[in-house]
Amino acid sequence: MSVLTIHDIAHEANVSISTVSRVINNTKEVGPELKDRVFNIIQKHNFQPNQIARSLVTRKTDTIAMIVSNISNAVFGALIKGIESVCRQRNYTLIVCDSGGQTENEIKLLRTMSNRRIDGLLFAGVDVHSDLVNEIRIQRYPTVLVTQEMSGSDHQTPLPTVIHDNIQAIKDAVHFLYMYGHREIAFIGGLKNDYSAGKKRYTGYQQALAELSLEFKESYVDHGDFSFESGYKCMKQICEGNSTLPTAVLACSDLMAIGAMNYLDTMNIKIPDAISIMGFDDIELASYIKPKLSTVRVSYFEEGAFAAQALFSLIEKQSKKQEEQEIPAGTALLDDTRYISHQIIPRQSIKKLMR
Repeated sequence: MSVLTIHDIAHEANVSISTVSRVINNTKEVGPELKDRVFNIIQKHNFQPNQIARSLVTRKTDTIAMIVSNISNAVFGALIKGIESVCRQRNYTLIVCDSGGQTENEIKLLRTMSNRRIDGLLFAGVDVHSDLVNEIRIQRYPTVLVTQEMSGSDHQTPLPTVIHDNIQAIKDAVHFLYMYGHREIAFIGGLKNDYSAGKKRYTGYQQALAELSLEFKESYVDHGDFSFESGYKCMKQICEGNSTLPTAVLACSDLMAIGAMNYLDTMNIKIPDAISIMGFDDIELASYIKPKLSTVRVSYFEEGAFAAQALFSLIEKQSKKQEEQEIPAGTALLDDTRYISHQIIPRQSIKKLMR
């Protein structure tokens, strides 16, 4: 049985192949009589145009890609769901790639995506430095950063970014603990080379201590990799490195906070009676463990949805400009940073101290 082609549709409708193409791809206006004739034949034969051939005409593949540093991280799961919700509305396919947070892998993936003729890219790396930015700029697709800002300030034209304010979120968490009577606040930070979730959250911690005239103690600080295991190890290091324990510990991820809680439990140090614990992210597990974890809530679903919307806006603007032959492909058309709001969620893991 032969496969129906666009040539067969054109022959049966007694129109040109270009007319059928315009009807299918909606690239140019076609008279209502001709359009109805072509559509009736398409419906009669249940004709499905080849996506590859279609993309050659429209210069669109209806596909966007996302590069993440660690797909097993619960944060990225929520983020991807938000992105998918927008893609479904637009009948787009989302491809997700895991780089392992390695720059070499990220550059390879950026070049691979270019060869696959994607319409746009969402990038969630660890350190979006100048080498990565230069690679992104030479590719032929619009790009939006999500959950990560460009590191450094030497770039004249920033890439469009959707993120939460990491510095302010941590400052708000420290101020919240201070309001609850805590003055000795330890900090379990993230990866030191992670510009936004690592460096900026550490900056927020330092700034908050200074604002509140609290002493900064190096022995009260350790850095992990946002995982449960690293939270356990960091809490162990802080406990073993201090004769006087902090009254509260702020961790840069809920998983690290839960790891810290696990270590304290093995040492029979009661939470929150002896030490209060606070996390960051508000993953689903945070409200199910005992005691329930106080945390900084970020709606990663919302962040992903806004990032996808920003990317589609960029794709549409670029497509329009290209039709007018005003700009080359890949030129950034949005240069703003969109901040998603955060919220302090108090639960059972924090004790209010009397001062």
